[in-house]
Amino acid sequence: MSSNPSPVTFVPASGGTFTGSISTTGIVNTGTISSTNTISTSGVANISAAGNLFSALGSVDCQTAGGGFKAAEGANAKQGTAVLVAGTVTVSNTSVTANSRIFLTSNVDGGAPGFVRVSARTAGTSFTITSSSGTDTSTIAYEIFEPG
Repeated sequence: MSSNPSPVTFVPASGGTFTGSISTTGIVNTGTISSTNTISTSGVANISAAGNLFSALGSVDCQTAGGGFKAAEGANAKQGTAVLVAGTVTVSNTSVTANSRIFLTSNVDGGAPGFVRVSARTAGTSFTITSSSGTDTSTIAYEIFEPG
């Protein structure tokens, strides 16, 4: 018996458990993959999810210089930019919750920049960014995180 079996092109499975390593050079389509050890890729391979990518016991670790977290921007996205008018702007965003952590930084200074903060929020609707300067017209970048 060979220690390196022939490749399998299709494995129909409904539930059940595989013991040992599973290697693929192609795409694995599945509803759920779980592991008590490690799920990893090498080379230029990717792990992608159409739904949530969840780690209950550890961190998401990017060990490649220049790699990292990327988030889409646009309507109701978890990151974006907004321009202050007379030191304030209301950002319409249905993804904001009562518990959202909203991080702010000046992306492009304008007018007389001040210190910025989230001064109000309405869950499922919007949040307001206010500067300590009433003449601040800066472009503010924001990132919205939810507690786990």
